[in-house]
Amino acid sequence: MHRGSICIAMAMLLTLNACSTLRHWWHDDAQATASDTPTLRQVIRIDWRVDVDQRRPAAPAGFSVPLVARSAHGPRIVIGAMDSRVRFYDTHGKELARLALHGPSEAGALQLDNGLVIIGDVEGYIYALDVDTMRIAWQRQLSSLMQGHPVPTADGFLVQTADNRLYRFDRAGNKRWSYTGALGGLAMRAGSSPVIAGEYVYAVFNNGDAVALRLDSGDMIWKRQLVLDNNAAVLSEIRVPLADPVFVAAPSSFQEPFLLAVPIYQGDLLFLSPRDGSIVHQRAISIKSTPVLMDNTLYACDSHGAVYALDASSGQSLWKKVISDSELVGPAVGAGKRLWLADAKGRVFRLDGLGRVVASIRLPGRIDRAPVPMNDGVLVRTDLGVLYYLR
Repeated sequence: MHRGSICIAMAMLLTLNACSTLRHWWHDDAQATASDTPTLRQVIRIDWRVDVDQRRPAAPAGFSVPLVARSAHGPRIVIGAMDSRVRFYDTHGKELARLALHGPSEAGALQLDNGLVIIGDVEGYIYALDVDTMRIAWQRQLSSLMQGHPVPTADGFLVQTADNRLYRFDRAGNKRWSYTGALGGLAMRAGSSPVIAGEYVYAVFNNGDAVALRLDSGDMIWKRQLVLDNNAAVLSEIRVPLADPVFVAAPSSFQEPFLLAVPIYQGDLLFLSPRDGSIVHQRAISIKSTPVLMDNTLYACDSHGAVYALDASSGQSLWKKVISDSELVGPAVGAGKRLWLADAKGRVFRLDGLGRVVASIRLPGRIDRAPVPMNDGVLVRTDLGVLYYLR
C-alpha cells in the first residue's frame, strides 16, 4: 500500500423520489430562513493551542479528529498526526507522550469500555492504545485504511475501510467476522462509519451500495444499489457520504418506528427504510459532517453556509439560518446545549437555541472536521496541523 492519503468516496445517485403524499411536509427554505442576525454579545477565546502535525511547508493537510479519553490520571486528549505519531495531551494542552505509527493518521478514534483507545493510520493498521501507560497494547493490519471512526459493540468494535470492507473485532483484537463489498471509483478523503441498531449493522460504501448485515455474524440481510453512474470526472461532481447515518423516529403514519437518515455530501439528505433500504423521502441538503439529534430535532449544516433545525420525524424545516459564505462542518453540542460549528475559512461559530450566532472567532487555515466538545468549550483542528481549545 502506498503511504499518504487514500481518498474515500461514496458517489450516490438517487433513483427514487419521495412519496407524493409527503410533499406537503416541505417548507420553502427561503421562507424558513431567518433574517434577524443579532449583534454578537459573547466572545470566543483561545484557551490554548498546540502544533499536532509538526507540519512542513507544502506538506499534506491533516484531517484527524481528537478524542477526549478517560484515564486513571484524569481526561487525556488522544489524536493522530500527519508525522506518523499519535500524541497524548492533558486538558491544558501539555504533551504527555507520543507514539510512532506505521503512517499518518487521518481518522477518528474510540475508547472501549475496558479503557483501550482504537485508532488507525493510512497504512491500514489499527492500534489499541493503553491511555494510562500511553503504550500500544496491540495492533492489527487491515486490507486498507480505516475511514470515519470505530463504532462500539458489546464486546469490541466495528471498523469500515476505504476498500469497502467491514470488520468486527473483540476487545483483544480478535476478528469476529468481515464483510467485503465491491470496489468503488473516484474518491474523496474521509468517509462515513457504520451504524448499529439492535441486531443489525448498516453501512454505505463508495461503490454506491447500502447494506444491512447481522451484527452477530456479518451475514447480509439486504443490499441496495443507490448509484446508477458513479463515474464522475471530477470530485466536484460526485455525491459522497462523508457523514455518519443517524437513526430518527419515523412519522406516525409510516409502518416502521425508525428511519435511517443518510447525509450525502454534494447530494441530498436521504431517509431510508431500515427494513429494505428503500428511500422514503429526501431533502435537498448537502451535508459534510454528522447531524446531531436532540429532542427529536435534527440539527445539520450544509456546504453552502446554512444551519438547519429539522423535525426528525418528517424532515420538515423548523428553521434555517445562513451564517457563512463557506462550507460548514458540525454541529457539536457543547455545555448548555450550545451549538458549535466551523467553516472552510477557519471561522468558528457558537449559536443559541434559535440558530443565532452569539459569538465567533477566525483561526488561521481551513477547518474540515467538526468541533469536539470538552468541558465548557470545544477542540478544533485546522488543516495546518494546529489543535485549539476554545471557550
